[in-house]
Amino acid sequence: MKRPKRLKQGDRIGVVAPAGPVDPKILKKGLRALERMGFYPVLGKHVLARDRYLAGTDEQRAEDLNGLFGDPEIKGIFCARGGYGSNRVLLGLDSSIIRRNPKVFVGSSDITLLLLFLVQQCSLVTFHGPMVAGNFGRYPMPKSKHQFSEILFGNRVSKRLTAKGSHVFKSGIAEGRVIGGCLTLLCRSLGTPWEVKTRNKILLLEDVNEPLYKIDGMLWHLKQAGKFNGVRGIVFGEMVNCQSFGPDRRNKESGSFKGILRDVFANGSFPILTNFPSGHGREMLTLPMGVEARLDTKLKTLEFKNCGVL
Repeated sequence: MKRPKRLKQGDRIGVVAPAGPVDPKILKKGLRALERMGFYPVLGKHVLARDRYLAGTDEQRAEDLNGLFGDPEIKGIFCARGGYGSNRVLLGLDSSIIRRNPKVFVGSSDITLLLLFLVQQCSLVTFHGPMVAGNFGRYPMPKSKHQFSEILFGNRVSKRLTAKGSHVFKSGIAEGRVIGGCLTLLCRSLGTPWEVKTRNKILLLEDVNEPLYKIDGMLWHLKQAGKFNGVRGIVFGEMVNCQSFGPDRRNKESGSFKGILRDVFANGSFPILTNFPSGHGREMLTLPMGVEARLDTKLKTLEFKNCGVL
């Protein structure tokens, strides 16, 4: 795996919208947050474009990504928001440009497919973390902002993450490279050239605004596709607003998230930690994807071998 160079104060950071359209006012707030962290944000050419429910055409969004990776003045690339549409730009990406110009790349939610593409197709360490408008433009996130800048600056202290508020579903210790992201998008990867590869990995799973019966269906989809075979461990992020009940929402006897896990992982022998602060919450830790890590459920820690940067 190629690690990008660590960022530093004053670096020019490309801001791109590979998926849904961006609200200019919220983006402006997020850009101010980046400036306060010491970055110099540079907007992609089409970041404020709009084509129906997308931030511009597929060609425009791919052009921004290829251009920012190829620009020697740009030291990192941060996504503005998720939404929908990252899957539509993957065929337009120039992997040769990306491999020649490894850079810090941060995103989450719908950006999960881009993270998979960069890790698996380009062998580039990426970062599952807060987005400029989607997170920094909406919430104060003081802890997240500190850890975000520390890990991207290569501060070794930031590679050991402790989540005291997390819950142990299955205890144990696991070691492996971390991969994953939004559950919906991981399911969407199945059957494509960038299908998530989970064997010998620590798998991150999180989602937002999905009723429990859909979470149940997606986890069974991954299980029946063999994606839990050979996995070393699973970290569930905050499943924000995923506690609604089944198709009949008035029936409160229709289940719980823990009950779904009992069914899906009845024969699982690997450790599982839930409610880890990564995903769509108001605080969100930044995790290097493709980096070796150690999951310890007793300590409630996820410790990476390195920060993901050189």
